[in-house]
Amino acid sequence: MPASRTISDIRLVNGSTGDPGLFIDYPGRNDAILFDAGDNAGLGMDRLGDLEAVFITHHHVDHFIGFDRIVRANLDRDKTLQVFGPEGTIAKVYGKIKSYEYPFFPFQKIVIDVHEVLATQIRTARLECTRRFPRPKVHEVNWAEPLIYETDDLKVEAAHVDHTVPCLAFALVEKPGFAPDSTRLAGTSFPRGPWINEALKLLRAGAPLETVLMIKGQARLLGELKDQYFTQSPGSRIAYVTDTAWSEAVRPALLRLAGGANRLYCDAFYAQEQIQQADKHHHMTATQAAEFALAAGVEELILIHFSTRYEGRFDDLVEEARASFSHVTAEIPPVRQKKSTRSANPS
Repeated sequence: MPASRTISDIRLVNGSTGDPGLFIDYPGRNDAILFDAGDNAGLGMDRLGDLEAVFITHHHVDHFIGFDRIVRANLDRDKTLQVFGPEGTIAKVYGKIKSYEYPFFPFQKIVIDVHEVLATQIRTARLECTRRFPRPKVHEVNWAEPLIYETDDLKVEAAHVDHTVPCLAFALVEKPGFAPDSTRLAGTSFPRGPWINEALKLLRAGAPLETVLMIKGQARLLGELKDQYFTQSPGSRIAYVTDTAWSEAVRPALLRLAGGANRLYCDAFYAQEQIQQADKHHHMTATQAAEFALAAGVEELILIHFSTRYEGRFDDLVEEARASFSHVTAEIPPVRQKKSTRSANPS
């Protein structure tokens, strides 16, 4: 990604033609982020087990059916998983959790904090495996757009959008400052591990570069590690917008969310010729996605969530968007040749 060298893995889980989902991971740390929880069979259990937070746009099946695999991948972890979604998320996540029987081994210590983002409040409930997942108490705090989540490295913003059910759009904002350099870390045999976070904290705190860190029995200077494995990141913004109309009611919030983004992943379910269908089902056309990108001043537009009706001509949606905004891409699988079922005529 042009804006950042800190992300080691950023992928559309199913490309532009399958269930929407964006996975973002960082080198050497168990702090991956996932936007949407539809079909995620393309992510191994190890990647899902690295998740720190999951952000669900809405509860249609193609955005939520994969949450069960996320639970399974993290059930044996001693961690707190953060889950954010629109109204109804607490009940729906709790229903999924309680639909299974568990052995409740002592090492199963997963805690899931579920947050519902409402118009002016955020409701939060804690689901605890060590307590056998009793019905949680719900707490409410006042909220004003856009910030919903923040760590030392990043923050996530949200906005309510215009769909047929409660739905959110998100933006991940990387903070400027020191960050692990994924390119340098990938190009070395030097072991990854907790030292990355330890060095990162020292660098951000302004510790002397002569500070010594012990890594696998080796003494290494903080300054040496800084020069070899870290970079000063300018920060970046990645917007993830799907299943919404490009309507006047939500346009200001979407422009704030995606304004100046380095990447905008955006719903383009329909071609412009199906604008009436798009309005009816509250999706964007490829042309509207391009208009959105242009108005928001983004660097790159990645089209997602193509309708299956365009099978075999997905490239037409990309070309339609490029008529209004030049920096448009999509992840489209190669066309598979159908095997012939016609048998040879006997002579």
